[in-house]
Amino acid sequence: MHSNKMGEAVILLGSNIDPARNIRLGALELKTHFSIIKTSSVWLTPAVGTTGPDFYNAAVTCTTDLDADSIKFTILRPIEEKLGRVRTTDKYAPRTIDLDVIILNNQVLDKRLWKTAFMFLPIAEITPDFPHPDGSVTLAQIATRLAPTSGARRIQGFSLF
Repeated sequence: MHSNKMGEAVILLGSNIDPARNIRLGALELKTHFSIIKTSSVWLTPAVGTTGPDFYNAAVTCTTDLDADSIKFTILRPIEEKLGRVRTTDKYAPRTIDLDVIILNNQVLDKRLWKTAFMFLPIAEITPDFPHPDGSVTLAQIATRLAPTSGARRIQGFSLF
């Protein structure tokens, strides 16, 4: 559903099937639907919940007047389908592309943001001063503290566009 006011969304991209190709294709598809304000580096992060291949992860900030469900079901899911995403009962299965709204209009939609490197590392790059709900730390501070033990690394020289 559209609102009368433009806001901002932070969308997380992830891929562990032909990830270099698919994360770029996902970003290019997002660019056809949104005005992209910022992009993070691309990070190589260990798969969570499985022993599957590592993921490429990145985040973008974009403007939108849509609510979270509209973004998810009218834009993100169709992009995932276009890029060959197959949903199975195993929510940790490898995927060509995974697109999720993590923050919408300064509201965190996925509480794992504060605990999982594949989220907080790329998102901290584009919203470093985003505060933890209790006000004790920023996203950049969490990333700095937890990055060394996360197993993640920035992929040098690789960008979304």
